[in-house]
Amino acid sequence: MVIVISIVAILAAAAVASLKRGRNRASLLAATTELASLLHQARQTALGTGTPVAVLLYKGYSAPGSGATGYAIVYQDACFDFFTGGATCGVTYATYDPSVLAFGTSGTTKSAVLDTMALPPGVIVGPATGMGTGTALRAPIAGIPVDVDCSFCGATGGAVVFDASGQASFYSLAGGSQTGPLAVNGGASVSLGYDPAITTVTGQRTLVILSASGVVRVLGGG
Repeated sequence: MVIVISIVAILAAAAVASLKRGRNRASLLAATTELASLLHQARQTALGTGTPVAVLLYKGYSAPGSGATGYAIVYQDACFDFFTGGATCGVTYATYDPSVLAFGTSGTTKSAVLDTMALPPGVIVGPATGMGTGTALRAPIAGIPVDVDCSFCGATGGAVVFDASGQASFYSLAGGSQTGPLAVNGGASVSLGYDPAITTVTGQRTLVILSASGVVRVLGGG
């Protein structure tokens, strides 16, 4: 009887571990799909409105109630000054507060926060080495770095900006200082992975954003 109980306990523990791994992988897949959708939404809106639309990524920000770290904001820059100091509408990327979600306005010209996304618990921007040190992509996306968690991000985060033609440019953010548009070799990447403080599951999914077309590709199988 003791042996049977021990075997049942071992099988139950294995089943619970497997269930947790499956739940973590489902969260990562859902987060990757949602972020890819936000990027596509931003590009389509820029094409349709003729105004720049940005996806702002904050790597270390925890949205209230989310229980997780990592946040994205879709911002429509109808004032055309969000990345150039906010002289017209008074809201600028360098000092933007993700907890406030302010938007620029001047007369009848109004920018807008179109959408937001909080990463689910257990999913982070990472791992630090992205798809792995030394990983190289094949043509036509060869040369885009995928061996970091976010190739366009600074310490705080970064932004992908789509213009009226659908092309993408990139900015990095560190504290209250922005840099950009960055010089990139065909595009940039951001990886989503598992929070090592919560799970031992490893792997990642990487989104590659092409600068010339604004197209987003998802790589990896974490």
